[in-house]
Amino acid sequence: MKSLVSAFILGIALLCCASPILADEASKKAKIDEMLQLTHADQIMKQTLEQMKSMQIEQMKKTDMPAEARAQSEEIQQKMMALVADRMSYEKVKPMYVQLYAEIFNEEEIDGIIGFYKSPAGKAMLEKMPLLMQRMMPMIQKLMGDLQPDIQKITEEAKQKHN
Repeated sequence: MKSLVSAFILGIALLCCASPILADEASKKAKIDEMLQLTHADQIMKQTLEQMKSMQIEQMKKTDMPAEARAQSEEIQQKMMALVADRMSYEKVKPMYVQLYAEIFNEEEIDGIIGFYKSPAGKAMLEKMPLLMQRMMPMIQKLMGDLQPDIQKITEEAKQKHN
């Protein structure tokens, strides 16, 4: 009987000690949620996927392939992008984001990040980031386009090697 009472008291003590830890984790995760909302992480994810899709379409237009092969390749790319969009949807990656932020940043740092994004400079950054990305995309597309001949060469070499 005495050991049962001791175990019960120990269990209550452990719950009391764990309770603040759980509350701290809940508080931290709520702050991470706020940070993700402030930074429009869901919209950025959508925009990124759309930009990837646009880049693929642009690269496809630059390739020199027969119409039938192009149509087949476009169909494959559309299916792949749909798969990527599904697997990389914000709803599916958000728990991973929250977990990573919780592991990497302490609560004080998260408070500072939230403070920054609520500040005029942070708001300006959030507001102007789409414009920055929009202007950056043609530069990235050019770099990717410049890679196309090398990629085709590698592909051709691989085909010849396996024939």
